[in-house]
Amino acid sequence: MSEIIELYRKDDERSSIIKVAAVNENREELSSGRFVFLDTSYSNTKIKTMLAGGIGTPVHNRRGGNVRKIFDYMHAKATEEDVAVALLHPFSYAYYRMFGYEKVSDHLIVRFPTRLVDFVPRRCKFVPYDESKYSDLVKIYDKFSVGRNLLLPRNDPKYYLNDKRTVYICYDGEEPIAYIIYSSTQKLVVNHLAEGLLTVHELAYTSPEALREIFSFLRMFEGEFDDIEFSNIAMCPEVELLLRHYTHTTYTRVPDIMARVINTEKLLAAKTYPEQEGEFTVRVDDILPKAAGIYKVCYGGGDSKVIRLNDGAESDITLSSGAFSRLVYGYDGIDENAALYMDGVTVNKKCTDFFRAFPKAPCGAFEHF
Repeated sequence: MSEIIELYRKDDERSSIIKVAAVNENREELSSGRFVFLDTSYSNTKIKTMLAGGIGTPVHNRRGGNVRKIFDYMHAKATEEDVAVALLHPFSYAYYRMFGYEKVSDHLIVRFPTRLVDFVPRRCKFVPYDESKYSDLVKIYDKFSVGRNLLLPRNDPKYYLNDKRTVYICYDGEEPIAYIIYSSTQKLVVNHLAEGLLTVHELAYTSPEALREIFSFLRMFEGEFDDIEFSNIAMCPEVELLLRHYTHTTYTRVPDIMARVINTEKLLAAKTYPEQEGEFTVRVDDILPKAAGIYKVCYGGGDSKVIRLNDGAESDITLSSGAFSRLVYGYDGIDENAALYMDGVTVNKKCTDFFRAFPKAPCGAFEHF
């Protein structure tokens, strides 16, 4: 038999980091993992989130149920901490579905020749970043985060200080409107540098004009670098909308983040709903007490109300934990007809108002957690 113990815990005003292990009666470590409590973006607000990572078991200790015990421990702690949702980067989607997780984001890599940024003028309104501009970067990022799901907070100035990456920030007068973080590589070919690649690791913008300024900045590198690659634009689909030469653009889509709701009422209450009036009743089948249940939501005119109903109440739609998590994040914009093909979905009656409430939304995170 094994038990779960905490190996390490660090708390500050922004987050809590906890490392745990499953150990046997001799206190020998069988499996381990870590989790962090912090806020992530959801709809137009922030929700308390558990980020899980580093979960693993040496091969000689596998098949003992220790990872399940770790997840039971983490989910119990998350419930105690009033967490709304848990996130992780999976090594196997089938494996983590056993614990109620489902995919809510892809990782989208886009690459194209620098010469094809010909739809904007060459212009540089950007200036090099230094620590005195940290609050300006956070201001841009916070405004950029509105309406985008999963983005992690920016509350550590050290995040932007990296010897291997360059940061530039753009202003409109005194107002910060965009920033970009990039790196570059070139090869020495005989007697000159060639095969240059500029990699954009992160970007944030506050308007269409601000995004165009980013492309104008990138065009300044024409002739120096052959290609531009965005390492992930899952959370900023507007980038792809500006591109014009699709034949010469390559897209690499990699499945990414999984989520499972911990507290259904808390997540439903955090959502910004459509102005149009609507209501729905959803049943969530789950083993977690604050995730399971039947919930009625009434919305419209900028207001909403979430009510937990008795277990015997009728529902418009019944969802497994994984299906519910995927639909409420809206990363693939599943509608009422497409949902019929999903595992864990039972449509009991017309539920147009449910699907209207959770339309397609940008989902992703720039960093790995």
